[in-house]
Amino acid sequence: MSERFVYLILGSRGGGRSSVVSDLVDFGLDSSNGSQVFISEDDAAHRESVLPIRHALCEQKRYLWKGADEGVIVEASSETVFVVADGISDPADFVEAFFNWLQGSDYELGRIITIADCNRIQQERKLLQWYDCCIHFSDVVLLSNRSEVSSKWIDEFQDRYLKDYYPCLFVFVKKGRLPNPSLVLEPEARRISKLFDEADEYVFLDDEDEEEVDEEDEPAAGDPSKDPFLAKLGNGRRSLALPNIRNLIVSEDDTLAGD
Repeated sequence: MSERFVYLILGSRGGGRSSVVSDLVDFGLDSSNGSQVFISEDDAAHRESVLPIRHALCEQKRYLWKGADEGVIVEASSETVFVVADGISDPADFVEAFFNWLQGSDYELGRIITIADCNRIQQERKLLQWYDCCIHFSDVVLLSNRSEVSSKWIDEFQDRYLKDYYPCLFVFVKKGRLPNPSLVLEPEARRISKLFDEADEYVFLDDEDEEEVDEEDEPAAGDPSKDPFLAKLGNGRRSLALPNIRNLIVSEDDTLAGD
């Protein structure tokens, strides 16, 4: 059986997700490729629940997101699946829930893609820390909604990650379109997080060729507790708490379809 891929889409509500996801499906997939796009019930409830996707073999579905404790459940069955993370949720909670779902699925992770709302990030400084978490897990960062930001701001935003040697790709979105959607979907890992890597890729051998892992040097491969954004304190709270962006995002004009 051929490999089946799932793509996780991160980003805040109102940041251009609907047009970008539609572009990925319509122009990044072969015409014979069956696909499903899952969006949360909460995102779908904001004005419009149907993405402007024209691909004949794409099915649009919803999932119910109640937070990290309940997890994320998507009943995927197509060759290619897109899961659009709830647009006002804590991305650390969603990534961990998605990771747990993926372990029990028969899908391979294609890529994790962040759609960055540049206009709003510039206006709301608190959003930067929220997006730091998204980009930590991302293979590709799509720079959307750039009409109100300068080239200098874009350069500084990218340099925030490039100076720390983030390997992810940065791609400009222009009027909801991508220069090369199929390149964005290329299933090549370029994320700095090791969470979704195979743990046995990081086995160290002692002098007698016996498998031995130095716990101090053990990477975060396959272990949420070792990832800086997913690690928890003894009281169950995240070591790195993220801002609640609900009040920054939710308004009458913020919709998934109006992105």
